[in-house]
Amino acid sequence: MKKIILLFSIILLPLFILSQSVQKGPYTVSVIDKNIYHIEDANDSNPAGVHLDEKNQYSGMNNCSDMYLVVGTKTALLIDLSNKINWDNTATESLRTIVYERAGDAKLYITVTHRHGDHLGMLPAFNEDEKAGFWIPKAEFEGMDIFPKDRTVYFGENSSLDLGGFVVNTMEVPGHTAHSTLFFLNNKNIVFTGDAIGSGSGVWLFNEESFYTYKNAVNNLVKYIENPENKIDVNKLQIYGGHYWQCKQVGQLTSKYIYDMQALIIKIGEGTAGSEPNTAAFSFLDTNFKYGTATITWNKEAAKNYAESEKGK
Repeated sequence: MKKIILLFSIILLPLFILSQSVQKGPYTVSVIDKNIYHIEDANDSNPAGVHLDEKNQYSGMNNCSDMYLVVGTKTALLIDLSNKINWDNTATESLRTIVYERAGDAKLYITVTHRHGDHLGMLPAFNEDEKAGFWIPKAEFEGMDIFPKDRTVYFGENSSLDLGGFVVNTMEVPGHTAHSTLFFLNNKNIVFTGDAIGSGSGVWLFNEESFYTYKNAVNNLVKYIENPENKIDVNKLQIYGGHYWQCKQVGQLTSKYIYDMQALIIKIGEGTAGSEPNTAAFSFLDTNFKYGTATITWNKEAAKNYAESEKGK
């Protein structure tokens, strides 16, 4: 009987390990799958999301921005560089320790989903590090001289990187920025999306034209995940956005989120999308349009113009 219990414990041990999260400095690290990690710039002292005081009143928030580390047998890829942390003076040391302890002997490369500062904040932690290379979407960072010239490789659209045991495939989903890039793990049904399609509480589209770009991009994304050549099981696809805490409102993002996003775009064109006012820092972003699990944060007048243009089509 003892042997059976011991064997059962050994079988369960990896599952127990996979379910755990650890904190170091300002970061919380959790395991998505074997050798795939989620690094969140939040901890117990500064948790993700809105903070409330004892009277349940707003007292601040941490819109933490996520990093993802995929460790292959020859190369480790760190996706995004989170917010710049100024609330914990161990941030640089802590992040480097987290990454290099898990990367082990694998060569470290760093990539970024898009050019916004809340995904580039900890660049100084690696910019002078001769051990770290950079694999960067060329079109998104055109004209931005921020990466070390001798350690940076710029890639074009629909590129791949073999990490050893993992192959990363990229595609652009523009709209939030001109060349926002997604990173799919081949044969793993996992994609890291940055802010390209939002993280569960709204993809921000900053001008009228960006919606039309995004509309085409979402249609292309649907075609991509349904293309048998890309070896994606749409029933198992898991989406990891750039602000993962936001998906707590709708749960783990899946392909349903992408299909809901496509349906929402159609409903905006019909003038039938659900909507509510939005009070973002950007005055243009005055409305949240909603359908199912999807939200697009855009502009009420621009949406009206789009619906008018769609009449009779």
